[in-house]
Amino acid sequence: MKKILCILILAVLLLPSCSKREGSKQNSSSRILHSSLRTTLVKNQGKVQACWIYAYLACLETERIENFDDSMNLSPMWLVRASLKQQARDRYLSQGAFPISTRGIGPDAERLLRRYGMVQWSSFCPDDVNGKVLERDVTKKVEVAIRNKKGLAWIDSEIESALPKLPHSVLGGSTPGFYLYGMHYTPQQFGESLLYQVHFTWLTSYTHHPYGQPFVIEIPDNYNRNEIMNVPLEQMYNQVVKALKAHHPVYWEGQMGGVSHSANAKLKVKSEKLRMQDTSLVELRQKAFERFETTDQHAMAIVGLIKDGFICKNSWGRDWGMNGYCVMSKEAFLINTILVGIAGKD
Repeated sequence: MKKILCILILAVLLLPSCSKREGSKQNSSSRILHSSLRTTLVKNQGKVQACWIYAYLACLETERIENFDDSMNLSPMWLVRASLKQQARDRYLSQGAFPISTRGIGPDAERLLRRYGMVQWSSFCPDDVNGKVLERDVTKKVEVAIRNKKGLAWIDSEIESALPKLPHSVLGGSTPGFYLYGMHYTPQQFGESLLYQVHFTWLTSYTHHPYGQPFVIEIPDNYNRNEIMNVPLEQMYNQVVKALKAHHPVYWEGQMGGVSHSANAKLKVKSEKLRMQDTSLVELRQKAFERFETTDQHAMAIVGLIKDGFICKNSWGRDWGMNGYCVMSKEAFLINTILVGIAGKD
């Protein structure tokens, strides 16, 4: 576990200390840090398109550290594995109508966690997993099952053999599960403990649906037709800021836009868009969505607040950006955000 104050350096952000929550302005070109949340080490999703799981679990880890003093390092691949097994059953019973994919959106990760539980990173962290290969292998096995009407028991057995293998202690044995801080947990028990007194509020903001009502957000990865509450843009932004000030992380999903891999990487909107005098940010945001310029391209965890933007924890390893982090400007957030999930205590 480490403070993310250590990651923001050079011209983007100048901080006096790695141990303080509050930063002060160092010169006229620096940004002021308003708050920074404790979090776990940055992970690397590698060749698995499951940023939505990595971002959701990063938020949950941060929420447990900040508000419950629980240091948890969770396994994204546990939920990837569970998702593919569930999708295999769905595709079989629908006779091939449902797709097999490692992609999804934030609420899917929450649903999977509630249903299948969780294990520690140390219990299940397979290396060099290729998501496309997994999708292909699972799809082929389901197609064989459909042609030969094999049934769910056959599907479960065959898909199990195609996925990264679980440790025997987690999968079976006399006491399946794992030990943490002297306590024995099954995955379901551990998942319940993680979500104890924790909830996520899912928000979006678009004008083609009425505010104050949830709607099924029309994005490619919303296979499960999750409904997201629609609120005015300013309200969504203000709730994110309020949560961060109260030491709650925020799940972010949207378009990566102008991120680079340099030390001063930041997410930004093209300046020519922002100079349009006769178009509001709300209108720009709606037009970008309708023209498919903004979509559910990526997901990250927002774990810090600065004067004119946010600090984001990514899942592309610590060699990317600033030790795995980047800065998202306020304008980029307002234009490029598809949805957010705000963590909070019940």
